[in-house]
Amino acid sequence: MNSKKIFLAILCVGVAVAACTATAHNPKLDTRYEYTVGDDVAQRTASIFRITAGIEEPTLVYYDRENHAIVAEVIGSTDNVEAAKREVDALVDVIRQNVVGYAKKRHHFDLTDNDVTLIYYVDSDQGVPVEVVRRERGKYIVPVGGAASGESDSTDTE
Repeated sequence: MNSKKIFLAILCVGVAVAACTATAHNPKLDTRYEYTVGDDVAQRTASIFRITAGIEEPTLVYYDRENHAIVAEVIGSTDNVEAAKREVDALVDVIRQNVVGYAKKRHHFDLTDNDVTLIYYVDSDQGVPVEVVRRERGKYIVPVGGAASGESDSTDTE
């Protein structure tokens, strides 16, 4: 009689595990996804940032298919626009020294300022990162409310 109870208990656990597995499956995860050159360069950029730039905070780097740009979202520790620009400039140097060559050698194209957007955020008191500055198409853009003057600013970098 004891073996019947053990068998039933094992059977119940097996059915429960199978039911949980079946309900956790999301068919959207099986959808085909075309991996592009932009996806590859973005993934490589994230790796290079971790290794070369020594970024410890998680940095989201992805290929924006709508705008055809590599986008890196960096969370930093300063809300000072000029200090954030210096940190972004350091990342631009890393891209020029390491990612541009990778794109040229591996995929045979020239990665330019027009192809990269860097967005610098600072952690806020509410736990939601706040954008301090972005570098898009070679120009810095300070969001409204991000600058001391409270206005949007766009400046050339070179």
